Amino acid sequence: MFLIRFTEQALVELYLKHKIMSFVHFYVGQEAVAVGVCNNLRKEDRVLGNHRSHGHYLAKGGDLRAMISELLGKEGGSSKGKGGSMHMIDTSVNFIGSTPILGSVVPLASGAAFEQKYNKRKDITAVFFGDGAFEEGVVYETLNLSALFALPLLFVVENNLYSVNSTLKERRSANHNVEKIVTGFGVTYLKADGNDYEDVFEKARMLTKGIRAGAGPAVLECMTYRHMAHSAPIFDDAAGYRQEDPLERRLERDPIKKVRRSLLESGIPENTLVTLEEKIRTSVAESIQCAVDAPYPKKETLYTNLYA
Repeated sequence: MFLIRFTEQALVELYLKHKIMSFVHFYVGQEAVAVGVCNNLRKEDRVLGNHRSHGHYLAKGGDLRAMISELLGKEGGSSKGKGGSMHMIDTSVNFIGSTPILGSVVPLASGAAFEQKYNKRKDITAVFFGDGAFEEGVVYETLNLSALFALPLLFVVENNLYSVNSTLKERRSANHNVEKIVTGFGVTYLKADGNDYEDVFEKARMLTKGIRAGAGPAVLECMTYRHMAHSAPIFDDAAGYRQEDPLERRLERDPIKKVRRSLLESGIPENTLVTLEEKIRTSVAESIQCAVDAPYPKKETLYTNLYA
């Protein structure tokens, strides 16, 4: 969680220096979700993400330097510099890919899970997407299909309350109920406090255990806070739409502060955490510098590995 937070904060500075030219969606505030889920996954398990997937990739064990290089369009990037922030892939850690089109990653994940079941693999697939994507029709179709075939698939809904800056009340009927929708398809459902690592971890543990045992797909809805704007390195509180999660509430329920406090209460010395934080910050700074200094792809490779 520290690695994700410190990396995102450093990338904000990099973005402001005009080193990153593509859209970037920061994961600050949602770290407990990615880490809580991925700490229940094995290397062989597959993960797919959306437009806000830096945290998902790193939590799955992705290479920090490769990710930053990808954001900078460098040859050493996880997608050879051709994918950018929203199109990352790294099969070495079974991060199968991220796609920015709203909801599109969900049916792709069901295909990955179908292959696992068809070939009698022991691993599972987890897919991360937001509350806005949950309203897409293809998600409901995938819930139905996954239940029909009892696929080994964990749907992780990161409900940060907004689709760009549209609130839930502006998008959903008064009687909209995620749990009823999900269980209506015959899919298991649990809700977690997405600002609390321990709650996410425990509920993801319960669901992944059931999926591995052949119980079929499950949905974990994590209520969390997106600390920054939908995209770009800015805070958008002045826009006036953040009624449920004003800045003071986001800071109060910050998952990094919460897990740090929990570690201290468990008996881990303060200086141990400070040393760890300093080590991570140093690693992030070194990775950014290496990525900045790295070469861009050669023009001769412009069309290499492109299929459309």
